[in-house]
Amino acid sequence: MRVTNGLSEVDGPPTDASERSPADASERSSTGASERSLAASARRAQIVEAAIETLAENGHGQTTFARIKKQAGISSTRLISYHFGTKGELMDAVLEEAGLRAHRAISRRVAGETSALGALTARIEAQLEWVADNPSSVRAMYEICMNERDAEGVLRYGLEATARANVDALEPILRAGQERGEFRQFDRELMALTIKSSIDAAIVRMARPPRLPLAQCVRELTTLARLATRQEL
Repeated sequence: MRVTNGLSEVDGPPTDASERSPADASERSSTGASERSLAASARRAQIVEAAIETLAENGHGQTTFARIKKQAGISSTRLISYHFGTKGELMDAVLEEAGLRAHRAISRRVAGETSALGALTARIEAQLEWVADNPSSVRAMYEICMNERDAEGVLRYGLEATARANVDALEPILRAGQERGEFRQFDRELMALTIKSSIDAAIVRMARPPRLPLAQCVRELTTLARLATRQEL
């Protein structure tokens, strides 16, 4: 096996077939296929990571295979088009990967909570912390949502897709809080949209001068959520 750009490339099989038994050949074939699959997965991940950084630095319109190739440190744009036939396919993969990273980080924090208020607080904290810790991924997602278009020039995503995902994640927490008697009765969709909007506002306040510190944004939003959902006195 040899290594190129940090990714392994599997050498071809020996030319002297008389030295191999059928079982050996089968095992080598299986091992070789597995290693090639791992190498392909690693290459795809490398390209997606380079695309995230390129999007964050240059914006969607200036994100080309040539710039991604340079960012990834690979030899040819053909390596990109081999794994992702079009820019649109690569943008889909970037959006999916960035979304999965955020989902995993936030879900881990929420999973350990035993109360609805704890889960709601943990989700707000984790989401704001992930945004603060992953500015390139956040910028890449924004660039794709606001600029990726279909053949007719219509936005393929827009911000509605991410807004819907956040509302759908908040709604079960709010429903559980109401069913357990932790939260007062309110329209869950409206409350989820309100919390989502407050998170968006906090993200802007953290990014634009005069910037608010992460800790202050977390404190303000978790206080807001607690007061908005608590049982009326």
